[in-house]
Amino acid sequence: MELSLLAHLCCINCAYKLKFWPFPFQLKSKHSFFPKKNNKNNNKEENFSNWLNKYYLSPDQEVNRKIYRNGLFICPNCSRWYPVINYIPEILPDHLRDWGRDLAFLEKQKWQLDSGLKKFLIQVAHKAKFNAKSIIDSGLKFKKAEMNIKDKVDDPLFFGPGYLAPFNPQNPEFTRQLIRRFGQVIYLLELQNPVTILDVGAGYAWTSEWLAKAGHNVIALDICRTYLEIGAKRMMNLPLPLQPELLVADVEAVPFQGNIFDAILCFDAFHHVPDRKKALRHLWRTLKPGGQIVLAEPGPQHEKEPSSIKVMEKFGILEKGMSLEDVQSYAEDLENAEIKQVYIVKVDNDEIKPVLFPASLKAHKFTDCNYYVIRKHQR
Repeated sequence: MELSLLAHLCCINCAYKLKFWPFPFQLKSKHSFFPKKNNKNNNKEENFSNWLNKYYLSPDQEVNRKIYRNGLFICPNCSRWYPVINYIPEILPDHLRDWGRDLAFLEKQKWQLDSGLKKFLIQVAHKAKFNAKSIIDSGLKFKKAEMNIKDKVDDPLFFGPGYLAPFNPQNPEFTRQLIRRFGQVIYLLELQNPVTILDVGAGYAWTSEWLAKAGHNVIALDICRTYLEIGAKRMMNLPLPLQPELLVADVEAVPFQGNIFDAILCFDAFHHVPDRKKALRHLWRTLKPGGQIVLAEPGPQHEKEPSSIKVMEKFGILEKGMSLEDVQSYAEDLENAEIKQVYIVKVDNDEIKPVLFPASLKAHKFTDCNYYVIRKHQR
């Protein structure tokens, strides 16, 4: 895992910049962590913060991701820790975390941690797990359905397309649709020099891969680890500069500092998000002035389609399309925002009229989804 981009990660509990602790990495005994007791001037968290700031590995450094397969991102402020498993960081809100797995991961690394540090991190986890019970998330069932989709899949070939994405020999028409749609969002993203892009709801991360191959710095974010792991296997033999960074996170709580992305892409993903206002507020915070968020999403009748109904019934995943009016309502609280729906149509010279009417646009629509651009103007 290269940390040049992930140096921008912050704790979703307190927004403090995270520190990276790789495995294997052992301190000398004189540097071991033992929280001071009975000291009225220092609590455990303050002592831990001082210690971590002194002995952590800085994420500002270039780190070869082939060396550091596993590790922890740790917050020196509130002591939250987040696992890096098989090169993929997982920075989720407390109520979405699999605490049993995370604690088992910590236990597995016990030889990399001195006993005082391990004990302290376990205490932090149990406290966070307890506090998570009071968190109210109206979209929890949809998020859990996405995260645990593997448990409901009974078709052994279900994830097969991810290893070839976007190509699917069993469905060539869908392949053509995906590639055509990608070519159109490239135009809407207005990418010029190599820029930093956040690909939200990246799934198998093929869009992230293609953007990285075009020379851009890309972070592929998805709430489902299964999809990202399949994408990682597909890209494993690519040179590292051509691979995007992969991150498990919730778009309603993106773990990034502000003003770092030149563009943000939601490619057939935003219609799965439960709280879209909240998600856009978080994305807007991370977008640089002058940048844009591009949504390529199905229309407002999407949830009535037989295929959407089948997915919702079988997997519990949210399938809810959107109109321009919907997107405007999601973005109504964003400062300096300009919202447009972009039509890409196919017309010939006999059909060109002085004025294109909505009915005409729909009749000549050349795409299978709607495109929306939300531009962040300079102050």
